[in-house]
Amino acid sequence: MKTGIIILGHGSKAPQALELLRIYGDMVKSQSGYEIVEIASLQFNKPDLPEAIHQAVSAGADRIIIVPFFLYKGVHMQEDIPKVLSREQEKYPGLEIVLANHLGTDRRLVEIVIDRIEEVS
Repeated sequence: MKTGIIILGHGSKAPQALELLRIYGDMVKSQSGYEIVEIASLQFNKPDLPEAIHQAVSAGADRIIIVPFFLYKGVHMQEDIPKVLSREQEKYPGLEIVLANHLGTDRRLVEIVIDRIEEVS
């Protein structure tokens, strides 16, 4: 089984947001050992989630893990993303699609917040 990873961001009208997501995708690919790592935006940017799933399948993935870059389990996590994944599952019946947990509350994120505070203190 070949697993693909999709790093899913919210998306933004600011072009820097997509570039930042690309950087994260590259870092995940280089540090994880997964050959197939795509990025996607839920809104505003391309590739969107259906396009990223298609790219991963075209690259040979038969299992895809969607990693949402969201801090909490809001409407996007509870409703919007599952709806998209349900539609995509119908297009690719043999494909296993797994939605990973959102970033949530994690001590490692607190360390970053403290670093940012100290940068300007």
